[in-house]
Amino acid sequence: MNILQSPHFQDFKVVLSLLGQWPSQSRLQRYSARFFVLFAIFSILTPKVIKFVEVIDDIDGIIACLPMIFVHLTSLTKYFNWIINASKFDHLIFLIERDGKTLEVNQDIEIMDDWLRKIKSVSTTYTTSMFGILGVFLVSPAFPKVLDIINPLNESRPLLQIYETEYFVDENEYYLYILLHAYMTVPISMGVLIYFDILLGTHVYHACAMFEILRTYLKTIHIEICDEQVEVKDKSKKIIHCVRMHRTTLEFADEIDAAYSTAWFIMLITCLVGLTFTGTAVRLIIIDNLLETNEAIKYVSFCTGHAFHLYFTSFQGQLLIDNSEAVFYDTLWYRIPVLYQKLLITIMMRSMNPCRISAGKVYILAMDTFSSVIQKAMSFFTVLSSMR
Repeated sequence: MNILQSPHFQDFKVVLSLLGQWPSQSRLQRYSARFFVLFAIFSILTPKVIKFVEVIDDIDGIIACLPMIFVHLTSLTKYFNWIINASKFDHLIFLIERDGKTLEVNQDIEIMDDWLRKIKSVSTTYTTSMFGILGVFLVSPAFPKVLDIINPLNESRPLLQIYETEYFVDENEYYLYILLHAYMTVPISMGVLIYFDILLGTHVYHACAMFEILRTYLKTIHIEICDEQVEVKDKSKKIIHCVRMHRTTLEFADEIDAAYSTAWFIMLITCLVGLTFTGTAVRLIIIDNLLETNEAIKYVSFCTGHAFHLYFTSFQGQLLIDNSEAVFYDTLWYRIPVLYQKLLITIMMRSMNPCRISAGKVYILAMDTFSSVIQKAMSFFTVLSSMR
């Protein structure tokens, strides 16, 4: 089975090539794409950082500046992790291709195809949702113009800036140019953030597919082992095949952890701080200043995006944990002779310690982590609101 020729990977190859992250790209294509992506992100991040420095003594100004800064810092964290660990990500693609070539039984191919369809569906939903949230954020400056048409005043409503920046020009005079710069660069930054998450999901779903294939073998292994018509060497080959598949899948899961661990430690911090300041911004706009509720649209989209992004990745970590520890579920291993049971001990013992994706070897990427980050963000949000 050639997994890289599946619809999911064919679509994914196009996006990763544009981001300079596909293994088979030429060096010129890869470096050119990386330069373009980094230039776009830094070009939009720089005026935001300048504005942040200007308002460093104003707590309200800080709260308004930080959410979008953290979005771009998260994207940069993911992208630099992508570049620094390029060899690890390339190796993961190689391992996926290698595993696909070992699948020759129709049952195994069907299971892998099912997981590939799942990740394609999940990727489409996640991409549509995140870019939809981004779309709401980007069109927010149009609301004053719409209100001028629906409910006109004696004078035009003031222009709504899409975010806090400092270009050292008159923002009203160059409003369209500033808006155009945002429309050209912010989607690139968000694209890095989104497709890095989808790549994580792709790796996790592949590992889960291999664990499920192994589980189907272990569910029926007692039938073949207890069948007297099956030769002893064939019985041993069956168990050895299961042991090897488990070992290679564990190695693949360890590779995932090594490739993502450091980046996710930094990203958990940025998600925590981003949720805290974004929630505070929403409170300031909606509760403390009811005349600017249209500003809340931007920050509500920030909160939604941060939370959904954290939920998506935490769910991937939980999925890997659940499938790696479920290898021996519904397995009638106790029905086979003791001699063959001993050969399965390594799988049995290792499945008691599920595979995990860690965040800097400190946190485990799982639904518990998602709940913990949300709770801490709410606590910090309360403290920050009381300081004002």
